[in-house]
Amino acid sequence: MENKLFVEIDKKVVGKLTKESDEFIFSYDSANKNDFISLTMQVRVKEYLNNKLHPIFEMHLPEGYLLSIIKKHFSKVVKTDDFGLLKLMSGSVRGRLSYKHKDIQKKQFLNLNELLESDSENLFDELVSKFAFSSALSGVQPKVMAIIQDKATLKLEDYIVKSWGEDYPQLALNEYYCMKVAEYAGIDVPEFYISSDDKLFVMKRFDIKENGLKLGFEDMCVLQIKQRDDKYEGSYEQIAKTIKTFVSPKYKKSSLKQFFKMILVSYFVQNGDAHLKNFGLIYENINNIKLCPAYDIVCTTAYIKKDIPALNLLGSKKWWDKKFLLRFGVESCDLSKSEVKNLYNECLVALYKVSSELKDRVKNESDKEKVLLIEKLLDVFLVYKIKGA
Repeated sequence: MENKLFVEIDKKVVGKLTKESDEFIFSYDSANKNDFISLTMQVRVKEYLNNKLHPIFEMHLPEGYLLSIIKKHFSKVVKTDDFGLLKLMSGSVRGRLSYKHKDIQKKQFLNLNELLESDSENLFDELVSKFAFSSALSGVQPKVMAIIQDKATLKLEDYIVKSWGEDYPQLALNEYYCMKVAEYAGIDVPEFYISSDDKLFVMKRFDIKENGLKLGFEDMCVLQIKQRDDKYEGSYEQIAKTIKTFVSPKYKKSSLKQFFKMILVSYFVQNGDAHLKNFGLIYENINNIKLCPAYDIVCTTAYIKKDIPALNLLGSKKWWDKKFLLRFGVESCDLSKSEVKNLYNECLVALYKVSSELKDRVKNESDKEKVLLIEKLLDVFLVYKIKGA
């Protein structure tokens, strides 16, 4: 297998990635400054050398469940080291950045309504068999990228479909209600749904606009030039600094407000997996960079009772109360005391609203596993309802 990949921006080849011995080399073929592949790898004549796969390319590698499926099918045929995996998955990367690929993949698609209303016990396994090799997704949770048709408009669009394993029962329901807290708090979130049987969480891809324009997306590991294994290393203060460094001036204030609310919601629902790869920036071009919508918000203490935050805040990984969260907003997000109080109250109201929905639902829920999950969520939400009073 040739250790070379041609990298495209908006379907135009701008450079090539090669592997020589234990070194990864990216070189630009383009001199156009708008053809940058990453905000941290601007166009230049000098090559970018790294002893590991550059973070912008590593971001496209599958992890967890998907990785195990792909290795199971391909380990005997091709190398499944990082470069081999990237070559294997390169044809399915369909964002602003993509890779030149000869294979023409026949598009298979589902109907959104049928997906949400399906009661098939093996539906997720069917999705994996159909879409696993076109799902360049990171993260350990079982998920695939599926092409789904909206029944009303007949448009084909990419959605991320997530399931769950025995270790994390009712994870789709968990994520749905935690994302509802973010939505009610006025945080920008992608379009999302839950299937009628609560087994699948479905989220629309947020880096492709309605007119088909593909936005650039880079997570905080890429922006901080860290490898994926370092996603739990760092702090929320460092993310705030990264936002200040890269976000366009016209979006800086709104992005810092949104980021502050994301942190509040993660603390309110005790999301211990809000690591570097779960925050990122999106952009049309170098002059239009902003914080991307919130995603992957779940209550982890529903499964790991004594779980802690993924990153440091104020020098520690602990569930800080109101006083310290407000301090973070002022000191790290450059917000005024009145602004942080108002934003805190907005998130608290959202928590009340979802708590009320959960209380109504649990009254009529017969599934014991779902009842248990809802009761755990209510217990967690109550902690910050008391602290925030």
